[in-house]
Amino acid sequence: MTLPLVDARTEAHAAGASVRTPTTTVEPAAAPRGGGLDASQTINAPTTTTSIGGTTPEAPARVRAAITRFQLTRSVWRAGAAAPQVRIRLDAARQTAATVQLRIEDRASHRLVAKQALGTVRSGVDVAQDVTKAIAAKPGRYRLRLVVTDATGKRARRAGAPALRNLRVREAQATATAPTPHAGATTVFPVQGRCNFRSLQAQRFQAGRGGGRRHNGQDIGTYDGSPPVVAFTAGVIERTWWDDAGGGWTLVLNGDDGIAYGYLHLQPGSTVVRAGQRVAAGQALANAGHSGGDYEPHLHFEMRPQPWSGNRDRAIDPYPVLVKLPNPCDG
Repeated sequence: MTLPLVDARTEAHAAGASVRTPTTTVEPAAAPRGGGLDASQTINAPTTTTSIGGTTPEAPARVRAAITRFQLTRSVWRAGAAAPQVRIRLDAARQTAATVQLRIEDRASHRLVAKQALGTVRSGVDVAQDVTKAIAAKPGRYRLRLVVTDATGKRARRAGAPALRNLRVREAQATATAPTPHAGATTVFPVQGRCNFRSLQAQRFQAGRGGGRRHNGQDIGTYDGSPPVVAFTAGVIERTWWDDAGGGWTLVLNGDDGIAYGYLHLQPGSTVVRAGQRVAAGQALANAGHSGGDYEPHLHFEMRPQPWSGNRDRAIDPYPVLVKLPNPCDG
């Protein structure tokens, strides 16, 4: 837990009060399956059991408190980096204290995915604390909300502080790897592990989707596993990113043949290539997964003329090409 921005011990000593050192109790929670947090599950983040911001008054005044500061030191958190801090301040007409909780919600669904107790915070003191690491490994977009209950038992009002703060958690920076091509191959089946792609019509190109949409690629199911996915052909990685529209972790390979190859729903943290990197046919790119939605593990493999971003309506059916390649699929 990060110490207050002011020297609370010095202030307490001057007042003749004893200083109690905050302690933290950690309640580990099982990580939800898949990419991003499962909004139906709530993570109990580390819980602070004593006061923050110096010694709490023995008898906090029963007065209304106001939230006068609510800041986030960074709005983007890349996995592996130091956690951003929440900075808060409460003020009141007389010295008082309030219990504070940070609620973390999924921005798309507005559902609660994590709760972080910040303990009892004294009025008139600037306080800072790291955001819980419970969401550090789960890329996504989140909304942070403070819930403050003052000594009157009511929710503290806001006085110049925002109601919400936005936080985006991003995948750790990928490290490039040496090419590992299939000897002599110019095209390689994109999934290298137990899989299926011939069994279900719903996996196929142009299969119907909700809202009148059509499936723009070929799904290659991977059962419950996350096998490696590899470069279909030689080319250059155009980019890797989190697709908010449901693709989850995505990368695009611009093949030397003029086709852009899309790999969607990748396993978070598995991408081992970067934008601008040249790859050989069969070189490992990432692992299959189910990021971006409530899916069974699979790779959505898509082909479009280059550039990728301008040719969604010109997508090409991958099945006739894939079915001719040696592959490990059993269905």
